Amino acid sequence: MSRTRSEYRLTLLPADFESAPSPTTTSTTAHEIRLVDVTDREQLAVVLLAAYRGSVDDEGETEDDALDAIDEYFDLMLPQHSFVAVEADRVIAMSFVVTVRDVHYIDPAATTASAKGRGVGTAAVMASLRSLANADVAEVGAVITDGNAASEALFAKLGFVRVGDWA
Repeated sequence: MSRTRSEYRLTLLPADFESAPSPTTTSTTAHEIRLVDVTDREQLAVVLLAAYRGSVDDEGETEDDALDAIDEYFDLMLPQHSFVAVEADRVIAMSFVVTVRDVHYIDPAATTASAKGRGVGTAAVMASLRSLANADVAEVGAVITDGNAASEALFAKLGFVRVGDWA
């Protein structure tokens, strides 16, 4: 199956985040947003697999494939800007930041089916964006599989603009 992806960009303005608290840990009545930790590995694989299952990003990955993907992300991600949402001691969403060609990207952003539509994924991505803005990062990107309507809507809502095909 051949999938295409598009690149999106957002210019970060520190003023947009001046009143925001430091993103190391925040909580609401339903979930907590905190920095990712290597001890989250197995739960992150479950989130990734659950988020992809039945979507345009589903390639029939197994649990082992998801664990391998998380291990690769741990090698690439910037942990000081990568967050998870936790509810009842379970990771239910994640927002990792990686750098590609000197550009910071949110990759992946994923939410379990049970947490979709509750703003949990948005909260995790916002924590990454606040962290990047506080670190004086001027621009952030995202690469989204064309047809992934949920991701396209989330990133558009946050101000990301499609800049072209991902190459």
